[in-house]
Amino acid sequence: MFPKLISTSLVALSLLLSFASCTALNTPIVRPPAPKLLPVTPNPPSPVQESSISVPVHVDLSSFLTATNDDSMIPKKFDHWGSLLKHPKGTDYKYYAERDDFTMAPSGVHQANGSQSGLTLRDWWKGIELSSSHVFVGTALRYKIGANSLHCGEGSEWPRRGTVHGSIATELTPTYGLAASVASVAVNTNDPCHIRVGDLDVTQEVKQRLADVVRGGLNRAVTRLNTLTVKSRVEDAWNTLRNPIRLEPEAWLQFNIDKVQHSGFSGAGPTVSDTIHVTAKPVIVFGPEPPVEVAALPPLDTPPTSTGFHGAADAQLYGTLPTTLANRLTPTGFHVVTDIPLDYASLSKALANRLNGKRVVKKEHFILITTAAIFGNGGNQVVMRVDFSGDAVGHVYFVGKPEINLLTQTVSIGGLRYDPETEALLQKTVTWLDLSTFRDLIASESILGVTTATDRVRGLLATTLNRALSPSVSMHGTVGSVQGIGVFADVNALHIRTMSDGTVSLTLTGKP
Repeated sequence: MFPKLISTSLVALSLLLSFASCTALNTPIVRPPAPKLLPVTPNPPSPVQESSISVPVHVDLSSFLTATNDDSMIPKKFDHWGSLLKHPKGTDYKYYAERDDFTMAPSGVHQANGSQSGLTLRDWWKGIELSSSHVFVGTALRYKIGANSLHCGEGSEWPRRGTVHGSIATELTPTYGLAASVASVAVNTNDPCHIRVGDLDVTQEVKQRLADVVRGGLNRAVTRLNTLTVKSRVEDAWNTLRNPIRLEPEAWLQFNIDKVQHSGFSGAGPTVSDTIHVTAKPVIVFGPEPPVEVAALPPLDTPPTSTGFHGAADAQLYGTLPTTLANRLTPTGFHVVTDIPLDYASLSKALANRLNGKRVVKKEHFILITTAAIFGNGGNQVVMRVDFSGDAVGHVYFVGKPEINLLTQTVSIGGLRYDPETEALLQKTVTWLDLSTFRDLIASESILGVTTATDRVRGLLATTLNRALSPSVSMHGTVGSVQGIGVFADVNALHIRTMSDGTVSLTLTGKP
C-alpha cells in the first residue's frame, strides 16, 4: 500500500513541477539595454539679476561748521552804527547786527519757498522739502537800522529779529572726493524794519549787505570741505566684496561687482552720510573656490542712482539713516540666482517610494512595479528605469526632458516616452500590455517638488548674509522669497535654478 501511495505522490509532484516549468517558460522577460549617452551639452546660461549693495560712508563736516563760527571768517558782529554808510542814491544809513553760532540743519533739505519772512531760525527748519545734494547752515540774528531821523530796533525798542541761512551744494567727484560750493545765502527778518527814504528800502539794502558778508565767509569756509574724501571707505568695501564667500565646503557666494554709484547725502548735524551703491550680479557656485576678482576701484558713477536697476539694500551706519529723497529713489532688494544640484540617488529613492507596489492590469494579466530609478543621460535628458514582476518580469526605460512649472513649483518629465529599444522589445514580448496606460502611470508619479532646493538656498543665504566679511565690514540681510525658475539635467545631477529675493546692507566700522 505504501509503495502505491508514494508512486501516486511522485506523479502529482512531477505534474506540478512540469506545470510550473511551463508557466515560467511562458512568462515574458523584458531586459532592454540602457539608452546610450547623448553628447554633453553646456548648462544653459544663468539669467543673472543685477543687484545693488549699499555701502554707507559718512563725512564729518565739523571743520566747516567750526570755520563758519570763526569771527575772523564770518564776523559775529556787523557794526556800522558809528560810521554812516552812503547808498549810491545819496542816502546815509547805518546798522548794527550780531549773530549767534551757526548750526547745521538736517542735511538733505531745502527751503519750500523763497519767502521765510516772519519765521524764527527754529521755525525755518520746518516746512522744507527733501533734497540730496545740499547742506544747510543757519543762525539767529538781532539787528537795528537808522537812516536820517528814522530808527528801528534802537533805544527802548527790542532789537529786531531775523535769521541768516546758507545752502551749500555738495557732491562726490569721480575720485570720491567731496566737492562743495556756496549755492545761496539769504537774510530773513522776523520783525522787519519799515524804513524807506524816498524810493530806497533801507532794510532790504542792509539785508543784502549782510548776505554779501556771510557769502564771502562761507566761500572761505567751504574750502575745508573740498579736502575731504570717502575713497578709503569705499575701497575697503570694494576689495572685501571681490572675495568669494564660503557657504559650504563646496559652495561659494560670488558678488561679481561691477560699478559704483551714489544717491546723495543724508543725515543730521555735522556728520552726513552718502549711500554708495556697488552694483553686483551675485550667484552661488558649487565646486572649488573661485578665483578672486582682480579689479581696481572704478571711478564713481556720479549721475543719480537710477530706479531702473534691481535692488539696493538700505544702508545703516551708527543707527538708521533718516528717510531722504535719495533713499526713497534708491530701489531696494537683493537677488541671487543659484543652480542647486539634486543628486540622482536621492531622487531615485523618492521616485521608488511612490511607484513601488503600483500595478498595471490588462484583463487577466498584470505587472507589479518593484523599484524605480532616475539618472541623467546627457543632452538635458533624464532616463527612468522601472523594474517589475508579475505576468512579465524585467525592467523598462523611459526618457524625457525635465520641465518646471512655475505656478506649482514642481518639476515633471516632459515628453516622457519609452526608449526605442524598450518599446520594440515590449511590443514583441508583452503584446497584452497597454503601453499608454503604463507610461501615463509613470508620468503621473514622476512629479518632483523643488522644496529641497529652495530650502537649501534659504538656509545658505540666511547664514551668509549675516556675518562679518572683514574686521571693518559686516553684512546683514534677510531672505524674502526663494522660488524655482528653471531646471536642467546633466549626467551628474538634476539642477534646480532658483531666484532668491531679499535685502542686504553693509555696516562699516572703524575710522572713516
